[in-house]
Amino acid sequence: MNTALIVIGIVCALGIIANLVLQLRKPQSSPQADASKDLVRLEKELQNTRQELAENSGKTKRLFIELEQTKAKLEVTQKERDSLQKVLTKVEAKNEEREREHARGLEKIDSAERALKEERQRVLESEVKAKQIAEEERDRLWNDHENAVIATLTDLCKLPHLQFTSYSNNNLPDDFDGSLKPDFLIEFLDQYVIFDAKASKAQSLQTYIDDAVKKTADKVRKNSKIYPHVFLVVPTEAIGELKKLIYAKDEYYFYIVSREALAPILSSLRRISTYELAETLDPQKRENIINMIAELAAHISYRNAHEILLTKMGAVTLERVAQIDPEIAGDVEQKKAEKKISQLAPSEIKRLAASLSEQNLEMQQLTSPKAAIRKKHLQNVEEVIAQKLL
Repeated sequence: MNTALIVIGIVCALGIIANLVLQLRKPQSSPQADASKDLVRLEKELQNTRQELAENSGKTKRLFIELEQTKAKLEVTQKERDSLQKVLTKVEAKNEEREREHARGLEKIDSAERALKEERQRVLESEVKAKQIAEEERDRLWNDHENAVIATLTDLCKLPHLQFTSYSNNNLPDDFDGSLKPDFLIEFLDQYVIFDAKASKAQSLQTYIDDAVKKTADKVRKNSKIYPHVFLVVPTEAIGELKKLIYAKDEYYFYIVSREALAPILSSLRRISTYELAETLDPQKRENIINMIAELAAHISYRNAHEILLTKMGAVTLERVAQIDPEIAGDVEQKKAEKKISQLAPSEIKRLAASLSEQNLEMQQLTSPKAAIRKKHLQNVEEVIAQKLL
């Protein structure tokens, strides 16, 4: 805009100069005095015009300089703007990247939370399912247990070398108190020996057995027809859960046994009942014999439970062997197939079975200083077993 004003000023000055020149070239129609005045006036006007042109020229130079400076400043400003624009672009790009990274982080957190929630739900459902399966298996075990115990006792009592008169809870003797309905009875020395199969859905089997012993003791108290040794039969798998297998309540003893112990118990009772001096035995001696039989029954049940649990552990170990590296597992199977099954020498079995002294001698050799089991460790084991039987 300043440049346009300068150009207009120059054009106006040129027009004035041209006008003066034209006037000077015209013929003088006025007197000399007028011409002189006009000449003076024109000279002044020319001088003024020149002065204006000089001023305008100076202004033009200053404006040009200002224009150049403004252009330089504009160029610097544009460079700064471009530089700032680049910085802004980078900042915006970084902000966008941060926002994208933040969004990805939130998505990962949401995904992790969903995965954690799903995993918790899966674990919870798995635990609930496992618990349900365990409860169903426990219920099935207990339901089958009662029928299995009655069937086992019924079959045992019919064996030729036992021949016990037996009763079930649906066919009790006429002289038996109807308020007590055990699962199974046998006649023994003018009394009845109770075998009661215990079935429990309780989480704590020990608590259930403690309560069952107390209730049964209240029912049989002061009943002369009940033999003072009562056998409560539980599944073999449940024996390992119990810390106490023998209870003494008033004048009665309660023994917690497994189904596998029933045959030895009945055999021992038959041996006592057929003993020729059974009726003339001192009551204390008879009691000692019964206590010994009961302890043997409890020992058999406890040992059976241990063997079953150890067998299960062995099966799990063999399964783990099968899950290792296939090549190693194959080599193990090949080596196992080459191994010969160890045979127990029949002569050694016969020698040890025929002589208690030989058995004691063998055990003493096991506890000698050269044995792998130290004596103090063996004593500790004996104390633990003794506590389990009490």
